[in-house]
Amino acid sequence: MKRHRYKVSFLLTTLLYAFAIGLYLYTFKTIVSIADKPDESKMVLALSQFVPKAAPTDVAAPVQPEHLVKEESVVEPKPKPKLPKPDTPPIEEKPKPHETPLLKPEPKPTVKKTPQKRVKTKPKKHQKVKKYTRQKHRKRQVSGGGSPHRSAARKNAFLAQIRAKINQAKSYPRMAKRRGMQGTVKARFTILKNGHVGNIVLSGSSLFYRSARKAIKSAFPVNANKAPMPLPSTVSLTLRYRLR
Repeated sequence: MKRHRYKVSFLLTTLLYAFAIGLYLYTFKTIVSIADKPDESKMVLALSQFVPKAAPTDVAAPVQPEHLVKEESVVEPKPKPKLPKPDTPPIEEKPKPHETPLLKPEPKPTVKKTPQKRVKTKPKKHQKVKKYTRQKHRKRQVSGGGSPHRSAARKNAFLAQIRAKINQAKSYPRMAKRRGMQGTVKARFTILKNGHVGNIVLSGSSLFYRSARKAIKSAFPVNANKAPMPLPSTVSLTLRYRLR
């Protein structure tokens, strides 16, 4: 109850104060507005007759602006420079070939044939040497074998021995072993008269050329006197390089 009383008293006091403040403000405004009003002064206006000015009779026509026509400048085309004509060399007239008069063949003088005497020439020493070597070669062929089958068999056996020597001397290159490479080399060489080898030609895997050439050279020389074929003679064979 006490609280309710306090609230009512508080509201009443606030309303009184608000009313007093509003009344004060209202009276202050009215006093200020009365003080600010100016004194009314009377203004006397003198009315005089108003005479309008006469309108001009002649009205100048509006001047139209002249259109300026620009003169277009005509550009004359420049003449093209004349190119000098290429100097054509004068055509030289080829001299006509001189006509040579045909001469009649003169009659050949008749010569009497004289009987020639036969002169006996002695055979030279080098001719004897050639005949001797040919006879010796024929004897070797005859002594080499009677039938062609036997001579072919002896030739094959001779070449087989050379092939076996080459294969024994053949070595596998280190680079090819590391890379695991295999290959073949075709070889062609000539067995000379003295039993040595020459004109070695190789084709195929170039990595094995050095080994093949070294192996072929190591298989020679051979006994040329026991060769079952005429020398020099060209031989072809294939060398195979395989990893085991």
